[in-house]
Amino acid sequence: MTKISIFLFALATTLPKLVSSDENTTLELVHVIFRHGNRAPQKNLLYPKDPHINASYHPADFGEHTNIGKLKQYRLGEALRQRYKTFLGPYSLETVDARSTDYARTKVSLQLVLASLFPPENEFVWNENLKWQPVAFNYWPIKNDHVLGQPYRNCPRYRKLYLDFLNSTQGRKMYENYTETMKYLEEHTGLNITSKAALELYLILDMERENGLQLPNWTKSVFPSVMLGLVHLEYQAKVATDEMKRLSSGFLLKKIIKDTRLKIRNVLPQKRKMFLYSAHEYNLTYLMQLLGIYYPHIPPFSSYILIEIHNFGGIRKVRVFYQDYSGEKPMELKLPNCERFCNFDKFAKLYKMYLPKSSKECDL
Repeated sequence: MTKISIFLFALATTLPKLVSSDENTTLELVHVIFRHGNRAPQKNLLYPKDPHINASYHPADFGEHTNIGKLKQYRLGEALRQRYKTFLGPYSLETVDARSTDYARTKVSLQLVLASLFPPENEFVWNENLKWQPVAFNYWPIKNDHVLGQPYRNCPRYRKLYLDFLNSTQGRKMYENYTETMKYLEEHTGLNITSKAALELYLILDMERENGLQLPNWTKSVFPSVMLGLVHLEYQAKVATDEMKRLSSGFLLKKIIKDTRLKIRNVLPQKRKMFLYSAHEYNLTYLMQLLGIYYPHIPPFSSYILIEIHNFGGIRKVRVFYQDYSGEKPMELKLPNCERFCNFDKFAKLYKMYLPKSSKECDL
């Protein structure tokens, strides 16, 4: 095992634990959106001149979880259980609505989180030698998934807006200080370095480094600091206009608001306490930028957003937390133009402009 692997294993086995929510008595519903666990690079995204193009990540396959990633996702479920065990109560089919994107790594991530979030107890123990129970989850085909899907792939209107912005005067001006850097990257990678390709390249290099592979010498002058600048520009470009925010994360926010209203009206199953979303780093960045709580960074593996709905005598209020593992507990993030406990009706009104009416808004 390499030094990096040993460090990552130690990190995964000592992930910070959560304390119980201070407001368990008022908590009514929780929406959890998390990034999948650590993985190997995707084969189709390796750059042509990559010296590790034939590297092995055994027992992980290309694009799929490493053992460290599996362990971190399991720890994530344990942390959620520690925070919400009293609130969730005994498991039933109604307790959680769990959803994943249509990728193996997010489906596996969701299963790992559910395994540690809902270990069988009492009459639910069906095998004394296996502290696990099956928990149902759903996913939609990529082309039909506007809630968690990548809009660049399944929303033609969004894709056009994004490309139009990059080709606009404002878009080109954003990258004018990186012209030489992009040429340098093209020379050493064999890629056509677009804004999107720069982000994908950064993620590949970061995963190769994390998995103990030695990066080529040419990376020393640009990775990670210089390339991080390009990554942050790409995140800005992806939500450069209100309409792009609407199409990139508005479907998810719309579902969160709709499900909360159904809970308030007692339309949801009586025991529904949590909506759980297994997703990607871009889902977190898009949502945080839409909400106005994003800060320049790449959401790390297993990072997550908590949107808590509290009931104060019939008045619902919203609190938002984010775990990027910079501290022991998830940090509370204050929504712009709202109080610490943001009135839910005010919350829905503040972001109403970002809620699509239907998926037809993705049509050209």
